Amino acid sequence: MIVDEPGAIPMPTDSHFPSQEGRDIRWIIIHGTAGFSTPEEVAHYFQTSPHSSHYIVGRDGRIVQCVNENDAAWGNGPIQGIPGHAVIDANGVGDGIHRDYWWSINGNWGDISIECLKPDIHNASDLTPEQKHAVFTLADHICTRHNIPRRWADANGGITGHFSLEAGNRQHCPGLFPWDEFFASLQNGGTTVLTLNAAKGYFTDLGGDIWKCSNGFLLGHGLLGFYCNFGGGALCGLTALGLPLSNEIAVSGASAGVVLQRFERGVVAWDPTHSLDSPPGSGPAYLLHLDKEPGQDPRIAQLTQQIEALKAAPASTEVAAVQEALTNITNAEAALNKALGK
Repeated sequence: MIVDEPGAIPMPTDSHFPSQEGRDIRWIIIHGTAGFSTPEEVAHYFQTSPHSSHYIVGRDGRIVQCVNENDAAWGNGPIQGIPGHAVIDANGVGDGIHRDYWWSINGNWGDISIECLKPDIHNASDLTPEQKHAVFTLADHICTRHNIPRRWADANGGITGHFSLEAGNRQHCPGLFPWDEFFASLQNGGTTVLTLNAAKGYFTDLGGDIWKCSNGFLLGHGLLGFYCNFGGGALCGLTALGLPLSNEIAVSGASAGVVLQRFERGVVAWDPTHSLDSPPGSGPAYLLHLDKEPGQDPRIAQLTQQIEALKAAPASTEVAAVQEALTNITNAEAALNKALGK
């Protein structure tokens, strides 16, 4: 088996139709496994039963492929329910009655199925950050390969859950799933986007594209957009940069509107014209160097001045002054090492 998704682990099954019988691939169907511990366990089940999906995404983000995309997996079962509009509640559970009206053929034709490994038998498990990133990226790649619309499914294509086809038997499939974040990610090229819901323990929304951190600092507009996308995995800026340690700071001597903001693990500039620096491939926001201005911690310059003053002190300096000098030097070295990540 040659996998369609780079990096996927091949574990083929015979439980599939050996083509799509000339049909265009127009949909992606998201599933939850309602049990199992690893994607390999699910793949072994597919190899010994009349069931399958194209992909399984594990809790650690590993992707197993069981059926080639140009073949039809046996994962969507019979179309079941009253034709109408499938709806789900806040827990991702359908009403058990209505399916989406446009399904009229075998639900296994014309689509690609992705199983999200969920240990809970009712699919009440949230996706892990690693799993979320893998699912979002995989779906984006599939959309690109088959020109599938990156939106909720309708008669012309798109993405939905198993509940859309089987209202009664699969109303819990995929269960809890971050649909809003998922579609926002697809509009952003498949990368993970940090949402306020995921960061609610650290931020509140003030409106106007501004979040307020629990430590009192504000994060907004272009820098907020950078923060919500930075890193493309886990919790984006919250994971990679940590919390803000300042509000926006105007950069002295730079073009109008150029600001920086300090975070626990880095300093970010908003500099659309790249007047400060131009890292390869960067947009209007980018990380600054920590070993020079303006990204350098301002305390380092102050400590450096103290060190130079102490070095120039006369030989008759009293013991107390010498001790103070040694303390300041030690503190300065520690600050420098911290800023440089040593």
